[in-house]
Formats: sequence, C-alpha cells, structure tokens
Amino acid sequence: MMVPACLQHEAMQWQVPVQKLEALYHPDPKAGIGVMGIPTAWLPILKKNGFTVFQLQKNPCANIRAAALILSAEHAEKPATAPACLKQAATAYHTNYSILLTTYQNAMNFKPAQGYGVMHIPGQWLPILRASGFPEWRVKHETCWNIAAAAWILSAEGTQPPTPVNVQQSTSGIPNIPARIAADAELASRSSGVPAPLLLAVAWQESGFNPQAISPKGAQGLMQFMPGTWTRFGHGSPFDPLDALQAGARYLRHLALRFHSWRLAIAGYNAGGQAVIQAGYRIPPFQQTQRYVPSVLSHYQKISLESR
Repeated sequence: MMVPACLQHEAMQWQVPVQKLEALYHPDPKAGIGVMGIPTAWLPILKKNGFTVFQLQKNPCANIRAAALILSAEHAEKPATAPACLKQAATAYHTNYSILLTTYQNAMNFKPAQGYGVMHIPGQWLPILRASGFPEWRVKHETCWNIAAAAWILSAEGTQPPTPVNVQQSTSGIPNIPARIAADAELASRSSGVPAPLLLAVAWQESGFNPQAISPKGAQGLMQFMPGTWTRFGHGSPFDPLDALQAGARYLRHLALRFHSWRLAIAGYNAGGQAVIQAGYRIPPFQQTQRYVPSVLSHYQKISLESR
C-alpha cells in the first residue's frame, strides 16, 4: 500500500517511528476521522494546536500530522533531572544556560500551584506561545517543549532595549508611556486596524519611546524608519510621533496582509519582508530577528494587560 510522502516527513518532524505511523494509515478506515482514523476524543486538543475538522477530513497530510502529534504525545518521555534538551533550548533561544538551569531546578523543587509543565509556564503566555509556533498541548505536557517555551520566554523578557533616562518604569516593568504617544497610537490604530498595544510594543522595542532617536545605521524616530522605507510608507517627519506611528501602522498592516500573521509581520518589520519570504515564510534565521520577535510580543502582552 502506497503512503503519502508527507508521512515520513511528519514522522521525522514529530520524532515518532515511521513504522508506527504507517501502521495507522489506511485510505478507507473503518472508524475515526480521515486516513489515520483520528479518534474524535482528540478533537479538542487538536483544535488548540491549529487543526480543523475540515482539514482532518479532507487533507491527508494534515491528518497524518495530527496522528504524528498524538503518537508523540502518547510516548512523551517522563521528566528527567536536567534533561539534555535544557542546554539545546538555551542555545536555540540565546538564553543563559545557568539561568535556565536554575529556573528548572527551582520549578522542580518548589512546584507552585499555578502554571503548566515542569517549568510552570504561566497561562497568560499560552496565546503568545501559540502565535509563535509552540503547540499548546506539547508545551503543557511534554518536558522538552515546556523547557523550550520557558527558554523562549526568558529570551523575550531579557531583551528589552535600554529605557531612556527621561522615561520612568512602572511597577509592572512597563515604561510610563507619554500621554501624547499613547493617544497618537490610538489614532494610528483606528485608521489602520493595527492594535494600538502592538504599535506601542514596537515603539518600545525600537526607540524606548524616544521620538528623536537615531540609530548608528541611520534609522530615525520613534519607530526607527530607514529613509528608504520611510519614503514608501511615511508622510511628514519620522521624528513626529503621530507621523511615525501612522507610518509604522501602514508598514505593519502591509506586512500582515502579505504574510497573514502578526508574528511574521513583526519579523518583517525588523528584517524586511523579503527576508521572511527567503526563509520560507518563517522568522528569518538572524539572531537579532530571532530575539526581536519574542521581545516585541512580550511588550505587547504587558501593554495589553496594563491597559485592561
């Protein structure tokens, strides 16, 4: 019986034996959903990981991917003391290994009541982790995915730009955003559809809310536009906060419509849209961009929570 070529790819991707995945494949299964006979009991979990019933019924490769996820989850290893993937996660997400190890040891020793998995991932991080490619079920239930998510969060929280001297920090760690900039972000949001907290998150990352900032490479203003990009998306002056935020909103909206993903739009804002395309519509493999995206998402989460 011929099986789709994607079966072997998904077995490698999810680190499950090809033979076990092949044993489940049948073009006309007697029970379950699709070619792998996915049990309906798994639908709520699969939905949280981005699958739809239509995909599972009509797309054989999506169905195989779901089966590989289930096999991987069912055979997940039990947590071990300082697993090897701890060091791999520290390397992958540019996080200090000693800090990650200490976090792991503290989590194992104290076991707080809240949070998910061995690293006790806070629930408020799950939507951001999902948007950044982390399957929620695996983050909650698999040791190495949970550790990778914790490393990603540490990287995001540890890459904030220096705050200008004249901007004070609030107790939540968010700079006290100047009232004019907050109001201008709302205006730019209403005219573009880009969330105001996202515009403020980018401004925080790019300039620390300094409208007069100039980078060593020549990027200008609150949103740090290079002159060539400003010519395309900007009107007025890059040093005027409203002009800068409106240009930033136009650029982010352009990227989001192109990539159908805010995460990739943020990556494109940092590395350029062409770099995202060349990376196969993924975050480009540049260390700066790999750190930039989670940092902006971290800022976005904090500003959103603060504004509620």
